Amino acid sequence: MSLPVNIDDYCRYISQDSAELRDIHVPEQTILRVERLRELAAYWRSYPSTSPKELVGRCMQLFKVEQSQAYDDIHMLKVLIGNLEATTKEFARWRVNQMIEEDRMAARRDGDWRAVASMQKNYILNNQTDKPDTPDLAFEKIVPQQFEPTDDPSVLGIKAPKNLRARRDKLIRQYSRDDEYSDYEELPDNKEES
Repeated sequence: MSLPVNIDDYCRYISQDSAELRDIHVPEQTILRVERLRELAAYWRSYPSTSPKELVGRCMQLFKVEQSQAYDDIHMLKVLIGNLEATTKEFARWRVNQMIEEDRMAARRDGDWRAVASMQKNYILNNQTDKPDTPDLAFEKIVPQQFEPTDDPSVLGIKAPKNLRARRDKLIRQYSRDDEYSDYEELPDNKEES
């Protein structure tokens, strides 16, 4: 298991030159890790479809580190720059908008007005500008219902039997005897001896 690291330090170190890190007396192991992280980040940005397993293999091959250290480096990289595999809905929407805009410009240049209209329709559908915005739900204004315990069955719409409280008190007295010190008998052990 790796030692805990201060992620804020790595955020500062990743953008500094190695000579600057040596000037401020950063340990050599940390500098080597920062250099590995920079190389891996540059590679992952160039090839975002690379899987973490492939990145681990590349880290082990280039830097001659153990597999556990390579996995720690990939984890640190994901913390520092985010997981490039996980695309959000907003990013996908932005990407579709970019493609629609490129196609729309090409259709305008070619004079294909039907395609332009189709692209604008797709743009509207992608951004859902034809629908009203969903209202923000004020969950903080919801007050949970307060329940108050009662032994009165009439709150349920059931007619209470006669002398209900007296019967309840009688049953409580009957079954709540103080049996703290009851008699018991200890059984002998029946272990068979070999």
